[in-house]
Amino acid sequence: MSDVITNKNILIRVLKNPMLMSDLSVRDWNELLREAKISNLAGRLSADAQDIGIKQELPAKVQNMFKSFDYQSRSSRRMITWEMNRVKRALNGTEDKVILLKGAAYIAKNLKCTRGRVSVDLDILIKKNRIDFAEEKFLAAGWQHHVENDYDQKFYREYSHELPPLIHPDRQISIDVHHSILPVTSRVYPDMNKLIDDAVPCIEGFYTFSDVDIILHSVVHLFQDGEVRSSLRNLLEQHDMFEEFGKNPDFWQKLVPRAIELGFTRALYYALRYSKMILGTDIPDHVFDAIKPYGPNIVVRSLMDWMVPGVMSPTLGATGLSRWLSMNGLYIRSHWLRMPPPLLAKHLSIKFMRKIRGEA
Repeated sequence: MSDVITNKNILIRVLKNPMLMSDLSVRDWNELLREAKISNLAGRLSADAQDIGIKQELPAKVQNMFKSFDYQSRSSRRMITWEMNRVKRALNGTEDKVILLKGAAYIAKNLKCTRGRVSVDLDILIKKNRIDFAEEKFLAAGWQHHVENDYDQKFYREYSHELPPLIHPDRQISIDVHHSILPVTSRVYPDMNKLIDDAVPCIEGFYTFSDVDIILHSVVHLFQDGEVRSSLRNLLEQHDMFEEFGKNPDFWQKLVPRAIELGFTRALYYALRYSKMILGTDIPDHVFDAIKPYGPNIVVRSLMDWMVPGVMSPTLGATGLSRWLSMNGLYIRSHWLRMPPPLLAKHLSIKFMRKIRGEA
């Protein structure tokens, strides 16, 4: 299946071998850029071309587009960095660990996966018993609730793993204040004290998870709490982190035991499997051997092998009815893992009725 995927999707071929950009036809460029923009990876193509020194050899129109992508990426990084500064100021004086998540953590650690990346919000995490304190500080500093519907407010506060999103009217950057990395209703729920206790200082005023916990957060976000479809960028970030963190042998020794400790083995199994299958990630054999017992049975594995590669990218694999079934199957799976059946039925019913009535 890996070879079929590689040969079929031009974006994946170029991500795996950026030198291919030197010999693309006009038709290839149209397909590549369309796919890259839909997948939020256009900036990554520009960064890859710059890294291997072929940017000036590309067609003039492509170079101009790449300049625009570079500007968007740099602008996004500046805005997120400034928002981090504002968050630090709002929480000035607290002794709590304020942990950067996702894109903000990648920026703070200057990881490879930030090259060409565009972030639209800032994610942070603090202990649950301090979440009300943080909310008061942010509201006092000018942030406002982005979600005003009473049901959504209640749902966030009772069942989610974060406050309702906050947005500052002057900067229009949303901040998501987490107390966990998975909803409290999730079938898998980690001991957050373990992740917070092992968090390490990064830039002044902030922490990040350890390298192992950063990648585990990413994989559970995609394969436990996410829908998987159109998430090639997330898988590429995991590919980058596996390769970057994997230069330290201790990372591979700690990865599976930590996943077992936190209950993230199934999500890690899928991340390792599809990162290697789709992007060719170099994963040590002993890591696959260690995670294999925690994988699904052959029926579930075959079903996931059919669904996941087919919807990871907008034009990858499945089409027509096959794609529709894959997308909806993974959508149902994500909600099934996220909350118990009675709550799920109630939640989807309310969402459906609001949609019928034309409510946001």
